[in-house]
Amino acid sequence: MSYNYGGSSSIFQPHKLHDLKFYYFHRRKNCWKHYKIQRETEQRPRHHDLLIITWNLDFMGRRVDERTIGAIDHLSKVVLKGSSPPPCVILLQEVHDKALNVLLAHPWIQSHFFVVPIDSMKWPNTTYGNVTLIERSVSIQEAGILPYEPTTQMYRNALVTDIRLAPLEPELYEGRRDLTIRIVNTHLESLMQGRAAEYRAAQLAICVELLQMEDPAAYGGIIGGDFNAIDKDSARQIREHGLVDPGEPSEFADPKNSHTWGFHETRPLKFPTCRMDKIVFTPRGEFTVDPPVIFGQDAKTEEDEWVSDHYGLLTKLSV
Repeated sequence: MSYNYGGSSSIFQPHKLHDLKFYYFHRRKNCWKHYKIQRETEQRPRHHDLLIITWNLDFMGRRVDERTIGAIDHLSKVVLKGSSPPPCVILLQEVHDKALNVLLAHPWIQSHFFVVPIDSMKWPNTTYGNVTLIERSVSIQEAGILPYEPTTQMYRNALVTDIRLAPLEPELYEGRRDLTIRIVNTHLESLMQGRAAEYRAAQLAICVELLQMEDPAAYGGIIGGDFNAIDKDSARQIREHGLVDPGEPSEFADPKNSHTWGFHETRPLKFPTCRMDKIVFTPRGEFTVDPPVIFGQDAKTEEDEWVSDHYGLLTKLSV
């Protein structure tokens, strides 16, 4: 298994959160436009819960266009089951720059989602990166990207979006009717060579720091994505950071039922299945995240190729 990461974009400073803009598709002008965040009084949050989805789309696989269309079709027709998606945030990793163009041209994405970013030049590496889709009824606040350099050799980063939710029972939240939730879409360092394990641990720590917002309206946060959780202490690291992993299998469960990668691997003895992908959260009050459901086991293109070498995860966040 080898990796070629192409050229790096040099516009970023290391370990600094750089602001990004949300974009929506302007139907009349037939183009993607920057969405101007309205004053808080004009965009009160409407939802007390929403779905969180994460899926690594495998930028190295062949037939990028076909696989990206297959992934969108699977999300829209199988996972979310309908032409109009419910309130949700979709975290995508390993989006090839060609796949980004396919996403932006797809009618389902154009009709229903804010997208961040829409330009591969916003990634630390212009070949591939993370993309977050936010269903347009969700109240959005801010977005940014933090490259992990110098603690990465693979141009990995954290893509941050802040959304706002309305608690179902404000009295449980000190009467607050508007909570900011931070969602971090990440892809931690891959493989075992060199300092990869050290970098993964450092990158997770950076994600945790990102959840510690100074905004007084902030209430909690989620980290979702490809954790490359192949280290013996991967689960312990989550707990030591004070995070909750709702998908961690119990001692009585078959661990393989929680695995999200390796089922299509041609060398299973060298690369066995594992639970690479996770959605974890900060425990606080009535902030809850359901155990995730695994999807994508049968996601194939029309040419009968696997959409990705990863399965995806779906969970519900409630306040």
